[in-house]
Amino acid sequence: MKNNRSGLWLTVVIALIMLAALWASDWTRAAAPAASDSSDAVQAAPNNYKVRYQDAHIRLVEVVVRPGETEKMHSDPYALVIASDAVAPAKLKDTASAPNAGHGPSPQGADFPTCETMGPQDSHAITNSDTFPLHYYRIEFKRIDGDAYKTNWQTWYPWMLEPLKPVKDIQPPPDGKPFSKEFPFPIAYDSYIAAPNNHYMRYQDAHVRFLEVTFRAGERENLHGHPYASVFAHDMGGGGGAAQPPATADGPLAEPGFHRKPDGSPMRTSVGDIKLVPDSPLNGQGAGQGPAPAGMQWPTCNTMLPQAPHKAYNGNPYPAHFYRIEFKRIDGEGIKTHWKQWYPWMAQAQ
Repeated sequence: MKNNRSGLWLTVVIALIMLAALWASDWTRAAAPAASDSSDAVQAAPNNYKVRYQDAHIRLVEVVVRPGETEKMHSDPYALVIASDAVAPAKLKDTASAPNAGHGPSPQGADFPTCETMGPQDSHAITNSDTFPLHYYRIEFKRIDGDAYKTNWQTWYPWMLEPLKPVKDIQPPPDGKPFSKEFPFPIAYDSYIAAPNNHYMRYQDAHVRFLEVTFRAGERENLHGHPYASVFAHDMGGGGGAAQPPATADGPLAEPGFHRKPDGSPMRTSVGDIKLVPDSPLNGQGAGQGPAPAGMQWPTCNTMLPQAPHKAYNGNPYPAHFYRIEFKRIDGEGIKTHWKQWYPWMAQAQ
């Protein structure tokens, strides 16, 4: 009996040693999700970092540092894209040195929005000594898809394999009322309404809305537009695929839906992105480009004015995939005097 107990005890000791070794290994540390860290901003400084949406891949975080406030010390465990539509206070102080970041300017002819890419940050805190809040949004990547997306997208995003909804292109009446001066087209063209197979509304409030965008291999989107200025966030490459010369293409492939060969590969289109108004100034001209942080390939970002109706085609053998946050209102300089009106929750007791 004594020998049995000794043998059992020895087995337990060996098991504990093996577990300790695994815990100390890089493999186990990599497997542990960074979000469980109590120093993570959304846990350590919840008054300043509000999660508005999250899934296994990303989270959308709204950030505020109120006038006269110092954040609690926190870390930022994920690579991210910052989307801003408001001036930043001049009297900010960060306990950390300047982060590893890439800057994306506003679209040509506009002051906002702007974007930045940023790598993970160690523990730090910001103090705002100005008279109005620091306010912006972050798209944080729990996982950078990168080149691995091309072979893992079916595992990571099984919903992309679901059948397309039978949707026809919008045909607004000839006297359709323009939505706004910035988007002089009927709102019926709005992306998530006109092209629901490709634009998924993940979050919205009175100020912003957050869309996940995909168009699959060999798919032509439905005709749609984007009524608001926006910031794109990318963590993988490959756009819609370049158009081919008419002599080598299978045609314009203008109808929405799939255009695939018998072996399942995408057909070759002669027109990559079909524009409703080819000479419109809202066809993506003057977009701002934000590079990845130094030493990193992803994430990247873009800034964009409202976009006229169009219908892109994906000639790549895997889906295009990215995120865009759209600003229903550009705060700009107005945040200095209107922040309590626009964001009454910011003025509540911290």
